[in-house]
Amino acid sequence: MELRKRLGIYLREDRATVVCLVPQGGQTRLLGCFSLDIDGQEPPGQQTLADRIAQACAERGLKFTESAVALDCALFMQHSVHSEFSDYKKIAATVRFDAEETLATDISDMAVAFRIASKGQTGAQLDVFTAQRSTLSDILLSLQSNGIDPVAVSPDAWCLSRYLAQWGRSEEADRVYALLSDARGYLIGAPNADEVSFTRAFPVGPSQDRKALLTRETLVTAALGGSGQSASRLCVLDALNGLKASDLGPRVPFEVEDCDLAAMGRIDPAEL
Repeated sequence: MELRKRLGIYLREDRATVVCLVPQGGQTRLLGCFSLDIDGQEPPGQQTLADRIAQACAERGLKFTESAVALDCALFMQHSVHSEFSDYKKIAATVRFDAEETLATDISDMAVAFRIASKGQTGAQLDVFTAQRSTLSDILLSLQSNGIDPVAVSPDAWCLSRYLAQWGRSEEADRVYALLSDARGYLIGAPNADEVSFTRAFPVGPSQDRKALLTRETLVTAALGGSGQSASRLCVLDALNGLKASDLGPRVPFEVEDCDLAAMGRIDPAEL
């Protein structure tokens, strides 16, 4: 039986990072990866990006049986919404009404997705994700016109939390991951009793002090209780400037250590 080759696409407004993977013997083998940037090119937009993705896959001989998209946090909003129900089907039937009431705005032009963060006697607490319907349609139609039909479109932080759940040590209740890319930051906690990880995403400006920013966001998250009551260890990765755990030191109320996302997935950095 032919192995299912999977294409993962991380999409921004003007940039994409693409990886092609195949499961093999309980592991995941990297078949290829690349990044594209169309900033300043004409015509801009998702169609140009999708055309370039398909062209790059063809040039590299990357063939796949299914694909999925991770949507950059600048393209959607995440909200905390309470539902009176704990049954999934009832939540799905009423989540748009609950979201409109919480946000106090019309969301008829929005695409809405949710996950159940926790359940209790009074219902469920939801992580609700909203994006402009036109934005998602543009992304999907542009990819489909190039023979790429994603089976799922998920928030980027959600995808990171699933990766950490599979390859990291996020099952340890005392562990919080602090991850910085070139322009994005993420704080991801261990799964709660309902097996849902806390996730937070925030922008990182080109001139910002990344050490001060990460310290502030970590302290805010801890104060809000989002990192979990027993969290005591912060795992740090700065993919751009190489911020190290030792740089934070006593600035945060955690033991701090470095982490390596590629090593977790048993990927040789030379392959990236």
